[in-house]
Amino acid sequence: MTLKQRIRFYQQLAVLARAGVSFRVSLERLRDRLTGRQLTILSQKVNEGERLYEAFEAARFSPFECHLVAAGERGGKLDVVFERIGEFWKRELEMRQALMRPLYYPVAVMNLALVVGAIVEGTLVDFPTALTHFVERLATLWVAGFVIFMLVKESWTSEAMRGVWPWVPIIGGSIKAANAYRWITALRIEFSAGILISRAVGDAWRASGFLDSERTATEAEEAMRSGVVLSALIGRWKQLPPEWADFVETGEVSGGLEASFINLEAEAASAWTLAQQRVADWLPKIVYCVFLLIAAGMIFTIIAPVLNSYSTVTNAIDNALK
Repeated sequence: MTLKQRIRFYQQLAVLARAGVSFRVSLERLRDRLTGRQLTILSQKVNEGERLYEAFEAARFSPFECHLVAAGERGGKLDVVFERIGEFWKRELEMRQALMRPLYYPVAVMNLALVVGAIVEGTLVDFPTALTHFVERLATLWVAGFVIFMLVKESWTSEAMRGVWPWVPIIGGSIKAANAYRWITALRIEFSAGILISRAVGDAWRASGFLDSERTATEAEEAMRSGVVLSALIGRWKQLPPEWADFVETGEVSGGLEASFINLEAEAASAWTLAQQRVADWLPKIVYCVFLLIAAGMIFTIIAPVLNSYSTVTNAIDNALK
């Protein structure tokens, strides 16, 4: 499924679940409107009697989606879960669109630079040569752009690169904020559904998207079963904002953990929005500067040989006159 289809899928599931329609019937209705291998496998597994969590896992949905669905299934809050997942992917789509729109202008400038360079070269050399050079440079530009795009796309979903992207300037902040939002959302939903706090914390880590989350989830569950409070654990976890420990400690002391989780979820959503805005503001500017430098370099490589030839001829004439 595309990202837009995924958003529609969860939005409609939330409406149908809230109306009391069973998940199996909801899938049958949605299969007439949405297509894709994931939906086919999901419907097949549900019809075979598998639990929703197992069906989503078999259809290769993300761990975030699978664990939230498991939480909703256990707590009887599938409508809330579907709504939250839909909101998450909607935010993701908005960030991608905010990144892509400002890149159109730099790409146009790059192509315009090639055209201008070809025109300048055409006035100095024969037309077939200038046209050949223009086609070669244009092909090189688009092939290089495609290769870079595919490398970024593959690395974004690569398990090996998941530990690298969070440390990339500007982009890394948005990834960490998104993972923290996933963590607190999963924790709040499970805790509100009455799931044991140690189990809820473990599932929150599995749904978060942080690197090595399974090991952290297991250690967290064992620590909480041995009597360690959540606020103390949050103080140790560098992946989460350090100030969250104070919020959770206040909830533990006052008996209002659920209210603390709700406030933290709202704060995490706000932090993620700010991080997305920072990426949308700065990344296109950086790309634009890089494109301008490349365009200037291309024009220079076109004009430099001609200027060099012109300088050689001028020097020869001067020497002859002398």
